[in-house]
Amino acid sequence: MRRLVYVSPDSNTPTGGIKVIYRHAEAMRDLGFDAHVMHFAAGFRCDWFANDASIIQLSQLRPTDIVVIPEIMTSLAIQLQSLGIDYCMFVQNGYLVLPTADIATLRKCYDGALLTLSISDDTTGLLLSLFPSLVNSILRQRYSIDRSKFMRAAKRDVVTYMPRKLPLHASNVVPWLATEFPAWQFMPLHGMAEAQVAAALGQSRIFLAFSDFEGCPVPPIEAALCGNVVIGYPGWGGREYWHEPNFRAVEFGNTRDFVRKFYEVDRFARTPQLNDLLAPGIAQLAQAYGADAERADLLRLASRLGLAAGRPPRLPTPPAPVHAPAAAELAGVPA
Repeated sequence: MRRLVYVSPDSNTPTGGIKVIYRHAEAMRDLGFDAHVMHFAAGFRCDWFANDASIIQLSQLRPTDIVVIPEIMTSLAIQLQSLGIDYCMFVQNGYLVLPTADIATLRKCYDGALLTLSISDDTTGLLLSLFPSLVNSILRQRYSIDRSKFMRAAKRDVVTYMPRKLPLHASNVVPWLATEFPAWQFMPLHGMAEAQVAAALGQSRIFLAFSDFEGCPVPPIEAALCGNVVIGYPGWGGREYWHEPNFRAVEFGNTRDFVRKFYEVDRFARTPQLNDLLAPGIAQLAQAYGADAERADLLRLASRLGLAAGRPPRLPTPPAPVHAPAAAELAGVPA
C-alpha cells in the first residue's frame, strides 16, 4: 500500500493550518489509506488539540511515498523533485506562495507536483492567475469543523477575538469598543488549547475577526457554528462564506467602520429571535465544512492519485511529544 505523507511544520503554537494537516491525515487513515503526518524533529507531535495521527520523521520517508507539502516549503518540494519522490503542494494560504521563492523556482515546484491542493475558491483563483498551467491539476480540499466541540452553549455578554491576528488592528479596535460598550466583556483567545477555544466561543455572542491575507480562515467559521455573530475582515478567502446575518463585513483597516457596524451587531446580538435568524446560516456552514464534504474531497484526491484503500498498519502508542526546534530540518524549510 503506497503511503500518503502530510508534512507539517514543527510548531506547537495553535494554528488552523496545522490542525487541518493533522485532520486530513487522520481522515485519510479512517478511509483506509496509509496516511501519516511527517515532522522533522524526532518525537515531535502537536498536542494543543486532541489527535491520534500517525507521526513519522524525515528519516523514515520512503522513495515510494507521495508527500503532501505545505505552500511555505517550496525548497522541500524542489529537493524531493531532485530525488524523484512524488509530491503534491497543499496551498492553505495562496498569499504565502510568492514570498517563498523566485518565480522560476515556483514554476518548477508547481509544474513538478502531481496535484496542487487548494483550500478555497480564492486560493484557486490566485494560483491560476500565477500558474495557468495548473488548470487541470488543481483540486479543492475542504476542511471540517468538529461539531461535537464547536457548538452553542449558555450565552453570556462576551465578545471574543484572537489578538495574534493583526495585533495592531486589534489593539486599536478592542479598547475603543470596550469604552463605547461597557456592558460587554472582551475576551482574548490566546495560547489556548482547542477545547478552551471551543468553550469560550460557545459562551460568547460576538466574535471579532481580524483576518489578513488568508486562504480560508478557520476561527470565524468555528465562531459562527458556536452561535456567534461574526464581525470583521473576511481575509479574502473567507468571502466564500461571509454572508449575513451570521457575518458582517468591515472595510479592511477601517477602525471607524468597525465601531460603527458594532452598534448594529450590538442590537442584533440581543434580538430574542437571534437563534432562529442564525440557524439557516449555521446549517449551511455545517454542511459546507462538515465531515461528509471533507471526506468527499479526500476520496477524490485518493482517486486522482491512484491510491488503493485497505487496512492501514496498526498505529503504535504515540510517545510523549517533543516541542524542541527541528534538528534534522531541511535547509530553507521553516519551522
